[in-house]
Amino acid sequence: MNHVDVLRMAYGNLFRRKMRAILTIIGVFIGTMAIVVMMSLGIGLSESTTKQMESWGDLNKITINQGRSWNPETGEYMGDEQRLNDDAVSLIRSQEGVLAVMPSIQVGGQTMWGKKQGWFQLYGVDPEVFVRMGYTMAGGRFIRASDANGVIVGWQVINQFYDPDDQNWWMRPQTDQSDPMDMIGEVVYVTLNNNYNYEIMRKQPLTVLGVLEGEYKDHAYSAFAPIETLQKWRDFVNDKSYMTPEQRQQQEQWEKDMAAMGNSYYSRDPKDYDQIHILCKDVKAARAVASVLRDLGFNLWTVADYMENVENQAFIIQAVLGGIGGITLLVASIGIANTMVMAIYERTREIGVMKVIGATGGDVMKMFLMEAGLIGVCGGVLGLLCSLGASRLINFLAGDYMAMGMGGERYDISVIPPYLMLFALVFAFCIGVVAGLYPARRASKLSPILAIRNE
Repeated sequence: MNHVDVLRMAYGNLFRRKMRAILTIIGVFIGTMAIVVMMSLGIGLSESTTKQMESWGDLNKITINQGRSWNPETGEYMGDEQRLNDDAVSLIRSQEGVLAVMPSIQVGGQTMWGKKQGWFQLYGVDPEVFVRMGYTMAGGRFIRASDANGVIVGWQVINQFYDPDDQNWWMRPQTDQSDPMDMIGEVVYVTLNNNYNYEIMRKQPLTVLGVLEGEYKDHAYSAFAPIETLQKWRDFVNDKSYMTPEQRQQQEQWEKDMAAMGNSYYSRDPKDYDQIHILCKDVKAARAVASVLRDLGFNLWTVADYMENVENQAFIIQAVLGGIGGITLLVASIGIANTMVMAIYERTREIGVMKVIGATGGDVMKMFLMEAGLIGVCGGVLGLLCSLGASRLINFLAGDYMAMGMGGERYDISVIPPYLMLFALVFAFCIGVVAGLYPARRASKLSPILAIRNE
């Protein structure tokens, strides 16, 4: 017998007892639906958490700050404190998986936009490298090396400004947000004060050239200007020539005392970078690079650190939920085995006749396995279709609740990716085949003479 004949006979025999076949299929359908919906909840939780973390910052980026690396579990320092200079940039750039390295310096100060006052953290960066770091513009354009007094701002910078004449500005509701595009083309003035003589100050103009995409990203409250411009500003801020002789003597003694106490902040080279930003090719590379740099003593932060815990928790949740659904499918497999065993008793003569006219035990076994597999497939298809409907219903009903817990963003609580659909169908078919293995083997071993005589 060829496979087509076996399939045709299996299909015809399957629905010979329609009610029993339908009830068995319903068992598989419920089991498949249970396992798919349960696993979709685990996948949805993982994806929603990942998207929420992506809103904080890109998962493949690393930020290195001045300071020394330490183990958060033990509180002990790791490695030696590393200087953030050009040698460090070269070392980081040589790491496998690193796509771009962007050092930056920081300058802060009070900012004026028209009659509004505000504040933001201003970073000096290399404009050419900045373009390669994966930032996207919501409006305007990137800064260029020729934009000595140009700046691009994050999405939330505009909300850092307030009218000092408005006594109730601090009571402004969170939903009352200004349009960041209103800043494009505007000039803001940054007031710089010398660190050693606060009465010495300068007011520096900056023209806003663009606004960065990312309402909730870690750069939403930051601004970026050419590093050459901010280097000059930082030199002014840290210029000790404005100190009186008495101040200089006191400052030098204080720095010596702090260095003797182990506080390395006051022994750092003022020309060193304040931060180094790293773009890696993916999350896996970001984790590997972060691990290597931490061991060397670099003080860094990356969202990818938190992804491993999220993935582990998601795996556990999916395993638990999938196990619960799997129990239901296991019960359904017992129903398949029972149906196939009953079929053997009802079709003993048929099996004997098939063997007498030339069918082998393998043909009989294939026929019964095919019937069991068809029960699994039919139940799997119905279960999958109902799972898709149940998933949409869950997302519709729980969408508003999830949005409240996720800062207003709507995420699907149930996600059924294509690989889960394929897994459900294959798994349902395999459950049917495995459940029908014993009955099929038993049927294949029946003696044709005894089978006919028994009937």
